[in-house]
Amino acid sequence: MQKSKIWDGAVRIFHWSQVLLLAGLWYSADQEWYGLHMTLAYTLAALLLSRVAWGFVGSENARFSHFVKSPRQAWLWLRRSPKPAGTGHNPLSGYMVLLMLTLLLLQFVTGLMTSDDILTEGPLVALVPSAWVSVASVIHQWNINVILTLVAVHIIAAIWHQWRGDKVITAMVTGRKLSAENAEFKFRAVGLYLLFVLVVGGVFYLWQGDVVLEMLRSEWI
Repeated sequence: MQKSKIWDGAVRIFHWSQVLLLAGLWYSADQEWYGLHMTLAYTLAALLLSRVAWGFVGSENARFSHFVKSPRQAWLWLRRSPKPAGTGHNPLSGYMVLLMLTLLLLQFVTGLMTSDDILTEGPLVALVPSAWVSVASVIHQWNINVILTLVAVHIIAAIWHQWRGDKVITAMVTGRKLSAENAEFKFRAVGLYLLFVLVVGGVFYLWQGDVVLEMLRSEWI
């Protein structure tokens, strides 16, 4: 057995940031701190869109082409017993990654079209039909519950695997994992991912920065 690098810095940064930001988004919405909520939302969106780009140009095992298998391959893997040891996402977890990314994108887009009919509305509310705003607001309210449920299931599964000896939590912290064979993936520098995040975040700031800062000042000053 030897330790091999299986997760690059970009995947780990996105993973742990996602957990913290989702908790903050839920709490800030519950407390009606909408300036903070929007700040966290744009931050997560920058990380998320950069992760989507990383799925095409990033490290080898972070690319969608590496871990997204056909439904038949996922079904055959699910039927195998015992399951083969892997050094990254298995076919089933690959679909879970796609589902989470899709739900997060949906949450962000619907948030841009959401209005509480009192104090706050997303920047796209004035640009879309009122029927869209109503639908988006309902989806935005309920989709977060779906996301948080999936996150809870993921956390429980990760703790169970960690306890069983498959050190998935440790691997997501250190990037390395014990395996019977050396994983020789091609990794790209995390700096490129962070550059993506800064560029996307900068675009969001130029678009809505003044609005968000004004909301933050009104909430905290």
